[in-house]
Amino acid sequence: MWQGYNNYNHYFNISQLDDFFKEISSVDIPIMANRRKEVINVPATLDIETSSTYVGSAKFATMYLWGFGFNGSVIIGRTWKELFKLRDALVDYLELSDKRILYIFIHNLGYEFQWLRRRICWTKTNGEADIFAMKERRPIYARTRGFEFRCSYFLSNYALSYIGDELLKKYPVEKAVGDLDYSLVRHYLTPLSDKEIWYQVKDCQVVMSYIQEKIEQDGGIMNIPLTNTGYVRNYCRDWCFGENDDESTRRKTSAKYHEIMKSLTIKTGREYDQNHDAFGGGFVHAAARYSGKTLHNVWSKDEASAYPAAMVSDYFPMTRGIFIGDIPYSQLAMYLKFYCCLFTVTLHDVTPKFIYENYISLSHCHYISDDYVTNNGRIAAADCLSITVTELDWAIITKCYDFDESKVRINGLRIYQRDYLPRAMIMAILNLYHNKTSLKGVEGKETEYMVSKNMINASFGMAVTAIVRPEIIYTDEWGTEEINKIEQLVDYNNNYSRFLFYPWGVWVTAHARFNLWKAIFEAGEDYVYSDTDSCKLLNYEKHKKFFENYNTDMKIKLMKMCAHYNIPFEMCHPKTPKGEDKWIGVWEDDGEYKTFRTIGAKRYMYEDSKGKLSFTISGVNKKYGVPFLLSTYTKLTSDEWKEKFRIAYNPTNDEKELSKQYMQEIIDLHNSGKLSYKKIFDSFTEGLYFPPGATGKQTITYIDNPTCATIVDYLGNPANCMEFSSVHMEPQDYSLSRSADYLKFLQGFSDATI
Repeated sequence: MWQGYNNYNHYFNISQLDDFFKEISSVDIPIMANRRKEVINVPATLDIETSSTYVGSAKFATMYLWGFGFNGSVIIGRTWKELFKLRDALVDYLELSDKRILYIFIHNLGYEFQWLRRRICWTKTNGEADIFAMKERRPIYARTRGFEFRCSYFLSNYALSYIGDELLKKYPVEKAVGDLDYSLVRHYLTPLSDKEIWYQVKDCQVVMSYIQEKIEQDGGIMNIPLTNTGYVRNYCRDWCFGENDDESTRRKTSAKYHEIMKSLTIKTGREYDQNHDAFGGGFVHAAARYSGKTLHNVWSKDEASAYPAAMVSDYFPMTRGIFIGDIPYSQLAMYLKFYCCLFTVTLHDVTPKFIYENYISLSHCHYISDDYVTNNGRIAAADCLSITVTELDWAIITKCYDFDESKVRINGLRIYQRDYLPRAMIMAILNLYHNKTSLKGVEGKETEYMVSKNMINASFGMAVTAIVRPEIIYTDEWGTEEINKIEQLVDYNNNYSRFLFYPWGVWVTAHARFNLWKAIFEAGEDYVYSDTDSCKLLNYEKHKKFFENYNTDMKIKLMKMCAHYNIPFEMCHPKTPKGEDKWIGVWEDDGEYKTFRTIGAKRYMYEDSKGKLSFTISGVNKKYGVPFLLSTYTKLTSDEWKEKFRIAYNPTNDEKELSKQYMQEIIDLHNSGKLSYKKIFDSFTEGLYFPPGATGKQTITYIDNPTCATIVDYLGNPANCMEFSSVHMEPQDYSLSRSADYLKFLQGFSDATI
């Protein structure tokens, strides 16, 4: 009988190996089995600490501490030899083999794998290692005799610190005090304090607690999926095939859904390529009119759960595609009105009609003439271009651009009949939305809330997973192997457990862009910035009626869908714990910015309504970057204020309360006029430099060859260190920049609007 899980308040050194095994044997070790194998049904994890330095001008890195956790117990060591001594002992004690497996969860498996890959003999099938990866150097699992290493980051989609702070409910881990200085060079002979060791022990405990909670939630370790998207896949698949119904209903539901899937197949490689070419992510861009300008009183509007909202309220391809082929432009409108349309369009003499934003992405064009003009990656004008689009993209393009209609060419038109997604799929998404909304902040329901939140956020991801992609292989090195597209499509079409249709994902994002662009067109000259489901604009009162009308129309769309499928309308607007209706898909207030400045996509800075300074920069973590700016571009440059800025924005675990105090002090100083942000906003342009340490990012170098050197640690102790493969990391710097083409475009835009 299993006696339960416990994080112990001690750890073992490798010299205490017998004591470690005595502790883990003090409770029964449960086994989960199926016809093919047995798996040890307890959490296990491995974590290594490494140090990076230079030997002359060459980068060098070495492992100086490892920690292994098993069912709450942790043992640590300093060398690879000690780790493999533990491995051999585990094989003997647990009687591990190809048929009896221990899952070892590693947070960011790709990192540890790079260190281990030349030290372990990986299980091989047909000459290839039994390693599954979506990208090179990003394994999801890796197998060796008796062990399967799995990536807990792919399972959670969260940093380890967030898991420890927010996700652990039943088995919380006491937070470590202070922080470690990773810039200090260490090696396997460097004396380590108890505090340094406990940092790693706590990391092991966080992973074990997380996996133990998953074991209990999922009904066993073998039921834990490989990735976070696997949860929402399993959840939606169960809804679609009636796994939660009684037996007679389940059979009917399953049979009906299988018939739907049989009718939704991709017949040719060309059809798949067309869908793949038409797929685009969220629209993210800054208005050229305001790029590089400091604005005041900017409103931000967010669409609630935009992708799930599109999935439950909009139409989608619900039949096999019918290939029409090349048609005259004059015939296109007839198809656009009634069908989901997929086609390649060639346009001539393209110029802006809507001068405040541009839609067509340069990277999506199959062909574009040399004289094109871009607005930070978006086409403003071109003599000729060719692009594959849906009818929703085309509707935006015709409002954005003028072109010579006599020269429009429509090639490869393919149509699908429109309808809602299947009722079961919509019910699954609405149920997730209901749980996320109604359980937020409810005591005792934290786990259920986080599960629902994670799954509804991942619901879009499962719909857009590429069907045809190169196979990532690992022998002794990483590589890719091209696959047979037709074979993959046949396997996809015939997959009995399939519950998705690839074109659905194409139309999810197309609908989201179409809905976002309604707001952009409305804002016009007041439009400032957009990102997927968010629109920032000036003079909100002037546009308030639009958002109110949009929300009314959205509720009507939801009502029609519910009436069509006989779904309770309340599922579209579940109540929060405070009793307030929370509508899916409506525009909500995300706040007003006192000050706002952007210089391009994913690069903007703002002061919120309370006076807090923040930014979004792809490449800089604001927790590190904002304190740097405050201590560099204000009068408060003393070491004392540098530390206050750091604690306010990036506190350690034991500084959380002090952080609130310092943040309020900063805001009060700013609002009283004693701390100005003006110089910071003025400096937010090309050339703004964040030095190493101010970005929170690391430059990662994979060292694939064996390295050997004598390393002197920060205490002056030398040691001969050897690694078969390794990873060198060092703090990364960052400079804000805008391309010459973008600056030229902005100058031309400014001249044209004077």
